[in-house]
Amino acid sequence: MQPGITDLFGANSTFSGSPKVLEIPLTSLPALTGANPTALELYAALVSFAHNWISANTDQSVLVDSTLTISSPITKNGIARTQFQYAERFYGTYTAPTFDPNAV
Repeated sequence: MQPGITDLFGANSTFSGSPKVLEIPLTSLPALTGANPTALELYAALVSFAHNWISANTDQSVLVDSTLTISSPITKNGIARTQFQYAERFYGTYTAPTFDPNAV
């Protein structure tokens, strides 16, 4: 089973119209708690949300897998931090090694 729009982008997310528009209400991403998240916070929430669905759906027909590696402490700009590293792997029909997001 391939994921649907709401599986990877949250409830009430839509992809429709002309031109096609992906609409993701902030309420679709429960990890976001602020009313005005930064672009980086939005991106992190999307990656985390999608990772949760992908990790829970390991059927062979799902052509992606995702892993999360947590390392701590990591020094970033002289400050001890916790690093959250997401790795996504997409699978498609074997052809010349060129990534095509339309084949995912």
